[in-house]
Amino acid sequence: MIFKDAITDPQLMELAKMINADTGFDVLQYKERPLKRRLAVRLRACQLSTYQEYAQRLVQDKSEYPKLLDALTINVTNFYRNPETFKTVSARVLPLLAVQGEQSRPLTIWSAGCSSGEEAYSLAILWREFAAGNGVNRPYRIIATDIDRVSRAKAKQGIYDQNSMNEIPSELIKKYFKLVPPNYILDEEIKRMVEFRHFDLFEPSPFSELDMIFCRNVLIYFSRQAQEYIFDSFRKSLRSGGFLVLGKVETLFGKAKECFSPFDLKERIYQLNG
Repeated sequence: MIFKDAITDPQLMELAKMINADTGFDVLQYKERPLKRRLAVRLRACQLSTYQEYAQRLVQDKSEYPKLLDALTINVTNFYRNPETFKTVSARVLPLLAVQGEQSRPLTIWSAGCSSGEEAYSLAILWREFAAGNGVNRPYRIIATDIDRVSRAKAKQGIYDQNSMNEIPSELIKKYFKLVPPNYILDEEIKRMVEFRHFDLFEPSPFSELDMIFCRNVLIYFSRQAQEYIFDSFRKSLRSGGFLVLGKVETLFGKAKECFSPFDLKERIYQLNG
């Protein structure tokens, strides 16, 4: 799948097609500028100056591909990133979700582009705290997806360093983590609340009737048409009245604005029209 506004540089397009053919990783949907920035990291590391030279390196040295994919998929994240978003979800969204629908049906949340798992586990902790504080016994399920195998493997381990802990409240660190310097080891019950899967956002979504989708600071790397495709995929994956949470610099546009209503614009929370 190639969207016409994604890449205009012919040499970059040829390299992107080669990467896509060799790995299945769809770099063709990236915006040109962030793609060039991430490729530049590997060109510098290999002491190369052109995309043609780098393509030749990939042909000659297949061990370069994992390093390239790491550079392309890296996503800075930490627990409770943008704490106000989590506070708003806890105060305004979870109370609505907790009482909607059959109480025996698990609330299902999708963390799309979950990277190394901090966001997904933050959602698990958020629900655990909300449920305990409000006497809610409803089951809760989090599906976390990412295309990067290395990130998912790290997420499943549940072991993090101080860089991941800078925004989560200290009382939650004490409650849900064991400090084994220099690492923080996540509580096993929280880990069991999250199911990690491989998924490419440009594949048809396997999900339906979801209650909420978190997809933050992922869409900014993709072209406008690619974002429109993903928004439509999210629309099909949510139940009527379900919620979509984007990153602080992301916003809906095009047909998506007709399908979703703003719930909290400051925190980029939208609700699917019913």
